[in-house]
Amino acid sequence: MITTVTLNTMVDKTVYVEKIEKGLIHRACQTDMVAGGKGVNVSRQLTILGLETIATGFCGGETGDIITRLMFDENIPHDFIRIESLTREGVTYREDDGTVTAVFEPPHTVSPEEADALLRKCIFLANRSSWITFNGSSPHRNADVIYHDIMEAIKNTSVRTVLDTYGEPLRQAILMKPFLFKPNKQEFEKTFNLKLDTEEMYRRTLDDCIERGIGCTIITDGGNPAYVGTVNGHWLVYPPKIQTINPTGSGDALIAGIIYAYEQKMHFEDAITFGMAAGAANAQTWSVANSTLDEIMRLKDRVKIKKIT
Repeated sequence: MITTVTLNTMVDKTVYVEKIEKGLIHRACQTDMVAGGKGVNVSRQLTILGLETIATGFCGGETGDIITRLMFDENIPHDFIRIESLTREGVTYREDDGTVTAVFEPPHTVSPEEADALLRKCIFLANRSSWITFNGSSPHRNADVIYHDIMEAIKNTSVRTVLDTYGEPLRQAILMKPFLFKPNKQEFEKTFNLKLDTEEMYRRTLDDCIERGIGCTIITDGGNPAYVGTVNGHWLVYPPKIQTINPTGSGDALIAGIIYAYEQKMHFEDAITFGMAAGAANAQTWSVANSTLDEIMRLKDRVKIKKIT
């Protein structure tokens, strides 16, 4: 089983309008809602690929109720910690010409007791899991060290950990040597106050991650090539050329794809290319982390991977 952890879940609503004009009342022609949050996206993609998964994290109030209902509707297993604070909602306005405007509500608060409850929940789930992924931002300072604390608590188990966050949660959790570390370029630069503007800087960063004891680091940059580093060297991975419709969740689909590939016993380079194909398949549709195996496989052979050291 693969457990995904999302501290900052969200009701993700899309409102379709002809055109937004400031100061006017608009009538929507359609609305859609899905459960949002990076770990939720990973679990959704894993579910579609046929792997057993469970999503956990924080969920509260009426919007928390909506999230759990939506996940039931999608048949995504979940076991959230219910909190007193209200889970946020994000609204994306999509105009007929493709213009997208998004508004996310402020994140919820987390009490020390709620943080401890999630820690205990994840330790329990680790006993049944082969992977645990830690995805997305922290909503509150009381949650900033949760990823670190969970990883520390399970460090002597056989569970493989995946880290995809930024800011203080990243600075804390990276100390625990995740098996797979997948930052995107912009969040990594902001977290560590550096610029990844040359191949030499990427290589130095990958080497630093290797020295920290991280198994595999993948630094993504949207539709640009990704840099990958392990103790066996560095690689440059070129995603396939596609028409991008909605890149939201592509990093989450990439993580799900790599986990799926490892679970299918694919070799390392095949696992990386499959993950990149999953990210690209996600970006060429509006729905998030919802690609079929056939859709991913059609793109896999168009991913190019080159060892650079």
